[in-house]
Amino acid sequence: MTSHVSPNQLYTAILDSVQHGQYPESEDIISAPFPPSAFPDAIRLFHTARDQVKARVRSKSKNSAPDIDGWISQAKQLRDDIEAVQSSSSDILSKAQQNKEQQRDVHDATTKLHLLQEELAFSQDLAAMIHNLCRIRAIVGQVQDLTNQGELLEAIEVFVQLEKQLGPAKTRHRVKAFEVLAIVTNDLRREIVEDLDRKWHDLICINGRTSTVSLPQDQQSLSTVARAMENLGLLYEHLSDFTAQLELAILLPRFQLQNGTHERLLSVDKTTLKLSATASTSDVHQLIDDLNMFIAFLAMNLPPSITDPLSKVLAPVLIERLISIRLSTAIPDGLTALREFDSTRDEINRLSELIRSHGWPGQAKLHAWMASIPRFWVDQRQTSSLDCVRELLHRGYGEIKTVERVETQVVSRQDGLFTSDAQTDSWDAGWYDEDIGIPPERKPDLQNTTGNQEEEEEDVSAWGLNDEADDVAKSEKAASSGDDENDAWGWGDDKNTVEDSESAQDDQRTPSGLRINGHDRQKGQRQVTLRESYNITALPVGILDLIKNIVFDMDQLSHESVSMSRFPMDSAVPGLAAIPSLLLVMFRACASNVYSLNNNGNMFLYNDCLWLVDQLQGVMQARSAKQSHLRLHADIVALEAFGKRSYGKEMESQRTIIKDLLDGAQGFTNCTEPPFSQECDIAVRTIVDRLRDTHQQWKGVLSYSALLQSIGSLLSSAIDKIIIDVEDMSDISEPESQRITAYCRQVIAVEDLFLPQQSTDSISSQEAAVPLTAVYVPGWLRFQYLSEILDSSLVDIKYLWTDGGLQLEYDMEEVVDLIEALFADSEHRRRAIGDIRRSSAR
Repeated sequence: MTSHVSPNQLYTAILDSVQHGQYPESEDIISAPFPPSAFPDAIRLFHTARDQVKARVRSKSKNSAPDIDGWISQAKQLRDDIEAVQSSSSDILSKAQQNKEQQRDVHDATTKLHLLQEELAFSQDLAAMIHNLCRIRAIVGQVQDLTNQGELLEAIEVFVQLEKQLGPAKTRHRVKAFEVLAIVTNDLRREIVEDLDRKWHDLICINGRTSTVSLPQDQQSLSTVARAMENLGLLYEHLSDFTAQLELAILLPRFQLQNGTHERLLSVDKTTLKLSATASTSDVHQLIDDLNMFIAFLAMNLPPSITDPLSKVLAPVLIERLISIRLSTAIPDGLTALREFDSTRDEINRLSELIRSHGWPGQAKLHAWMASIPRFWVDQRQTSSLDCVRELLHRGYGEIKTVERVETQVVSRQDGLFTSDAQTDSWDAGWYDEDIGIPPERKPDLQNTTGNQEEEEEDVSAWGLNDEADDVAKSEKAASSGDDENDAWGWGDDKNTVEDSESAQDDQRTPSGLRINGHDRQKGQRQVTLRESYNITALPVGILDLIKNIVFDMDQLSHESVSMSRFPMDSAVPGLAAIPSLLLVMFRACASNVYSLNNNGNMFLYNDCLWLVDQLQGVMQARSAKQSHLRLHADIVALEAFGKRSYGKEMESQRTIIKDLLDGAQGFTNCTEPPFSQECDIAVRTIVDRLRDTHQQWKGVLSYSALLQSIGSLLSSAIDKIIIDVEDMSDISEPESQRITAYCRQVIAVEDLFLPQQSTDSISSQEAAVPLTAVYVPGWLRFQYLSEILDSSLVDIKYLWTDGGLQLEYDMEEVVDLIEALFADSEHRRRAIGDIRRSSAR
């Protein structure tokens, strides 16, 4: 032990740890050793501390002794109560055990009771099953005995009772014995059914090869068989078979015509109905007589037990075949033959009365069919009309026909165009006149006819002055978008109806204060007739004839003098009025396929549509004063739009070809160096040849003015492409300039296609004629100026700009760009560009 830790300090630390759980704070005490010699002193110290604790406990216990006695007495009382409760619990557990034993006995008794009850029920069911089995077996034997004795009707009645009893018994008693009885019953039923079938076919004989029906003279046996079949639920099935056999052997051969005009007749020999082998002329009266004979034969030779249910099966078939095979096809197409159809109506009424007298159904269906004759007639007329259109389309173009369009215009007498001293070299001088309505960009070839200047009408060979340019523009615009199928059916045309209608009205507008008839013309004005011919196919002519026939029939039906008292056919007028629209829809739907077989198909389609539109507008104008159900305005607009779309598609296709061919020149870059020079030569030569070939191809289709407009539009696309390619060239050498100028002159040479149409009498007039290229080709002057610029010096270009009218076709920057591309940078070029800029600023 270290010198600085005393034994008392060590003992005190251990005692504090035991008594109070304190841990010494001094590190010396914690680390001090505890030698064995110190144990006695430590034990004495611990005893002394224990005695002190006991003394304190006794001192405190003396003060709380009464309370402890009370606690002890309460504890004893609690122990007594616990013992009493334990005794009571033991008694309860004992009684509970006794109850369980008693319940076990009750459950055993109940189980035995249920077992006895089930045994009793089983015995009762077994007895009932054996009883039913014996009874059903006896019934089976009874049925067999009656069948063997020939008492078929009684046997079937007993058999029906047998099936009624066997079914529930078999379901209730699932034993092998009843399955055996079921098999026996099925075999018995099969024997009975076979016996009935044999007797039915012995009594009723139908021979499809000879078309004969034989019935028994004794109706009692047939009635017995019918009642037996009815009891077994077989009568309806046999009557359906009987009806089908009658239909194949008698009805269909009787209704159908032989060679389209002859029919076989019915004959009756006592109980035999026969269809004659030879055919006679078709007659509705004879048909009704044969049906009367047929119904009477069945009613006389069949018992009521068969005719009543047979009429419900046979009558609908008879009426349906009569209507579908003979009556519906007997309705004529024409109105004259329809008036003669009254006799058929009388025969139908006679047949209806005959059916009613025999108590057969079907009278209401006949009356309903007669009431629907106008609708059937319209349906047949519609079908035949559509078949005619289909046949026209199948035959194709047919004969090409040249037609003429004539328009009347009121012009001023002072217009130089119509004066006899007008000069041929100033054809466009003073052309535009607001009163005439001829725009400057549209200058058709007009030729003044010979005659007195005071005549009210003059023939001028041109047409479409007001509307054709707009029509072409609309056609080409419509071709840029749209679906072929939608164009064919006309879907989406309604949204353009108002615009097209307004355009059509504008085209027909005359100057203010004038009347075309000439009665209220202003002074100094005259009326001229514009004429031009073009070619159409036979398709629109055939369609127009069909529509005119339908319109004529509408007028006949609406006329009061038409005697149609038995058939109120005026109700068919609205349905008849819808047929022309269907014809036009079908034409639009199928025309693309038909016209695509010809190289000029789109142009023929364009001509056909516009000619048909003109004719239909004439029909509508002729009926405008009448109360008509005919509504063709939307169809006319759709047909006109369809024709223009066809024209636009053809033009767009030709433009695409031309642009693709010009793309081979590759923008005329390096046009003087092989192999690029050969490509440029081929592209320009091909374009020129293409334009001439197209002109020759369309020459036999389009009118002359439309031909010039179409070729002009294609030429305009070509020169626009050339101008753009040249302007995009940043540097043009002199050889390239000369080569491009030669190309331009090759293209300019096609202006001989735009000579005005003149009489072939004078060759000199043809040679002196001025081409109308600038009229029909937008940008033609711009293209010619480009050719001049490429082949001119700076002085010439400056002259063209200041005095030559170049400013009318080109902007200043365009000319400057061309000069910079053509000429190298020099003082002369800068001076020329400056002069051009200054003159433009002024």
